[in-house]
Amino acid sequence: MEIAKALILAGRGHDDRPWPTAPSAPRHLFPIANRPILFHNLEALRAAGILEASILADRDGAQAILQAVGDGRDFGMTVRYEEWHPALGLGAALAGARKFLGEEPVLVQQGDALLRERMQAHISAFARDQLDALALRLSQPLGCSTPAATPGYLLSPRAVSILGAGPDVPAEPIDDVRAGGGRVRVQPVDGWLPCAGDLESLLEGNRRMLEGLVAAVDPSTLEDCTVQGPVEVHPTAQIKRTVLRGPVVIGAGARITDAYIGPYSSIGAGVAIEGAEIEHSIVLADAELRFVGTRLESSVIGRGARVRRGFQLPGAIRVSIGDGAEVVLR
Repeated sequence: MEIAKALILAGRGHDDRPWPTAPSAPRHLFPIANRPILFHNLEALRAAGILEASILADRDGAQAILQAVGDGRDFGMTVRYEEWHPALGLGAALAGARKFLGEEPVLVQQGDALLRERMQAHISAFARDQLDALALRLSQPLGCSTPAATPGYLLSPRAVSILGAGPDVPAEPIDDVRAGGGRVRVQPVDGWLPCAGDLESLLEGNRRMLEGLVAAVDPSTLEDCTVQGPVEVHPTAQIKRTVLRGPVVIGAGARITDAYIGPYSSIGAGVAIEGAEIEHSIVLADAELRFVGTRLESSVIGRGARVRRGFQLPGAIRVSIGDGAEVVLR
């Protein structure tokens, strides 16, 4: 049986400390490759044939996610919402979704799951092999000793009934399904969970999403520029005397002059960059970088932030940064 319904778990995890660049908004709405993380997830699910989704989020984040996603029509699916917190566990999520699921199989997936391969192949294998549970487990680098994360499960109605029957679900839910006589399998997948880590995880997620970028540049947006590699520039951006070395994405209304924008950089809407160099970074909407004096790399610049070089004497460094931020001077 093919899967047409998904439960998307978008509650805050055990580490709910705010990112300095996103102090209040849900992490799942943080933009990478100029699109909220959750949007990438929804688009991938729709491409896999998912028609209906229920987003489970904690009370603090549910309203912001509802406002951002709406009823799902922009993604070609129907989206509903339920309040839920990770501390309640997977069993509570499945038990609360009984009416939504009926007697259909379901894909349960973390809201920040970014997988390289297409989900449709796993859904087809799940149906073909008549499995009750298919755990999608992130592949681990050689020598890594930490447990591999599981960003998603494909579950049959039988598995949903087993896991939703009690308040507690073990660390590995498929163990319960197997103990109940179900057919289970673990499938290694190549992917990332950026919301489960620090800012380095965000940058890695941004890099992975940009690797699939398709070039899209209107020549009228460029003046005396050099473009190398895949670059996507919004038609309303204005770029002059700049080197763009992709993969790079530049958002609406960005103004870039006498700059270098290096690989794996996402430049948000309304950003102003003048006389500066940056690569492998995320610059959020309406930020400004002016005559910084050194190349910025592996950086995340928050909304409306200003990074500029002053020329007054005597020389000095002045900073205003949020909790948990990092500044490295070299």
